[in-house]
Amino acid sequence: MDELISIIIPVYNVEKFLDKCINSIVNQTYKNLEIIIIDDGSTDNSGKMCEAWKIKDNRIKVIHQQNFGAGHARNVGIEASTGKWIFFVDSDDYLKLEIIELLYKNAIKTSSDVSSSGYIVKMFQDEIIKYNKENYVVNSEEALRKMLVGEGISTFVCDKLYKKELFETIKFPEGKNRERIAVLYKLFDKASKISHISEAGYYYVQRNGSLSHAEFTSERLTNGIEFLEEMLNFICEKYSKLQNEAEAYFTTQLHIAIINCYKNNAKEVYKDLKSKLKSYMKRILKNPKIKFRKKVKSIFLAYFEGSKFLKEN
Repeated sequence: MDELISIIIPVYNVEKFLDKCINSIVNQTYKNLEIIIIDDGSTDNSGKMCEAWKIKDNRIKVIHQQNFGAGHARNVGIEASTGKWIFFVDSDDYLKLEIIELLYKNAIKTSSDVSSSGYIVKMFQDEIIKYNKENYVVNSEEALRKMLVGEGISTFVCDKLYKKELFETIKFPEGKNRERIAVLYKLFDKASKISHISEAGYYYVQRNGSLSHAEFTSERLTNGIEFLEEMLNFICEKYSKLQNEAEAYFTTQLHIAIINCYKNNAKEVYKDLKSKLKSYMKRILKNPKIKFRKKVKSIFLAYFEGSKFLKEN
């Protein structure tokens, strides 16, 4: 018999998107689902809509709570789940109807602890397929390398199926933004095998205010860099062969953060991030995985104001 899969959906003020999201889950070709919806203090009609869906489908459980954020909501969902597998969905996104079945069959076939797919960025009428590559099975180190260099495995938590046992000692940070960054590399580290399928089955809907694509805030940037630096230190300590790749990834993300601060006039965070970039400069300049132009860009971003690099996307 197919094993029970727990789908965890944090919900906050998404009444315009919620029906499409839940509809794509209840109609999955894989039927043995436990659908846990955490209404994270919604002030629109989202909570009532969740209750209406619970009446329609007895696989749905609804938990109402105060607004504690996506990290807390996911932890609550994990704690309440009874399935052997966990899959996360953001409530403004939606799924292809066969993706859970494909991920599960792949996990069983390859004896994997994590089964990963590609995703589709949905922006207005445009669709951009990401990470729709070949099928493969890798160990923790290779999965981390592929994630860092962008070879098929994304940095998102929502396009992957996980064995629940991975979360016995791993929790999402609570009360902070961009919590996914703090979790995925730890799950890969704990997994014995990570597999990937050549399908893109998760639709990330880009809109202002969404869980995955929220508008700029200094707090989001600060949290993100904090978690990225923790990941860098973890990988350098435990997977020393990946130090160059980890530093290169961190450098790219730091560049993006500095440019975003400049564009949004976040002066204090901008200064702090420039100082952080300076502190890594020796490592950046020595790193063979960082291209020459990016090294030059690091110097200009760290030491010069009004650099042309600050105007780049």
